[in-house]
Amino acid sequence: MDTNLKLESIGPRYLRFRNHYKMYTLMLIFLSILIALSWLVSFYKNGSSYIFENYLFEFWASVTYVVISSLVYFYWLQFRVNRAVQVYEDCILIHKGNKKESLNFSEIESVNIVCWSLFYVKTKSGVKYYFSSSLERLDYVWEGLQKARPDLFEQSKFEEFRLKIVQYDHHQKRQEWFFKHKVIDVVSWVIVPILFMSLTFMVQSKDVVIYQQGQYFFRLFMFSMLVLVITTFIFSLVLKRFIFDKKFSLSIHNPEQKIRNMEFEGIILQRSKIAQLVSTGLVLGIFVQLDVNLFSVTKIRDDLADFNLKKGSTVIVDNRFNCISCKHSLHDGDIVLFGRGVIGQVLAVEGEMVGFIGSKDHTGRALASDDVKEVPQGHIALKASNGKDIVFVQVDELIGKIQK
Repeated sequence: MDTNLKLESIGPRYLRFRNHYKMYTLMLIFLSILIALSWLVSFYKNGSSYIFENYLFEFWASVTYVVISSLVYFYWLQFRVNRAVQVYEDCILIHKGNKKESLNFSEIESVNIVCWSLFYVKTKSGVKYYFSSSLERLDYVWEGLQKARPDLFEQSKFEEFRLKIVQYDHHQKRQEWFFKHKVIDVVSWVIVPILFMSLTFMVQSKDVVIYQQGQYFFRLFMFSMLVLVITTFIFSLVLKRFIFDKKFSLSIHNPEQKIRNMEFEGIILQRSKIAQLVSTGLVLGIFVQLDVNLFSVTKIRDDLADFNLKKGSTVIVDNRFNCISCKHSLHDGDIVLFGRGVIGQVLAVEGEMVGFIGSKDHTGRALASDDVKEVPQGHIALKASNGKDIVFVQVDELIGKIQK
């Protein structure tokens, strides 16, 4: 038997916070678990004393990340996950999980715009409620406020901000709808990084000896992802500001005219992704040409007077200089980084004799030293940071040359 559903039994639309906040939460949790597991494995294999002696900064950096991530969740993300808002004629009903809170329009003292799509309402008791485009269809809230309390707004101010929040809502929806063009997206986010890593390895391995290939490819992958994210962000803002927002502002004439032109947006996004693909290729090509991924930075832990390096200073390490007979060869006098952050100065390479000069005779001539040795094959002789000792290290332990 058919039953008629009373219209008054249907509540207003649930305005929920956007799905990407759940993705942010999952990402923070995943990275925190990954970091915790990596440290547990390191402690199990090497012991706590070794970790705290050699990786104290990295350990506390990881702890700091976990603490900051927890604060971000408890003070920001949790207020946007599993929350919703309903706009009634006399109030705004705020859902907080199983709890509900009512914001009565009659209790509102003022409405203030902060910036962009962010605004807050202040009640007579002094409590502030913030709303932004992170909430779906924020214009429902804005229009509900205006209908119930027109005394809070100037009409021009209401219309101007209404246009902005509808534009921001469309922008957020486009971000959720971004991965629609599957072929171009697969090319951009899968094929391009793979090609970039493969071609870069083929080019750079001709001139540079790559010892730690896992770390090398990880760096290339992160470079490609960084470029893709940045170009996507730039193209997204440019399209919003100069195409979509402009077209929408010209087409909106009445409060009900808020529909997106899906066909137009689809065409523009597809073309922009092709342009973005070309831009990404050019930027990554420049990275390869300049060997950007083969440079790193390190901080000096102690004062090294013999090498003119001060404690706490940050230096650039050219990781191309990690071999003897190649395009970027090391030479006598080069300051290099090797092993686990150890710094030394090149004295001799494999097959050469090395040793400190002994005392001088009465004529000023240097006496022969009894401590002269030949540098073994596959090794390099370095003057230690204390300026007194000579150490032999394997060439594959060299990280790079310090650029002063």
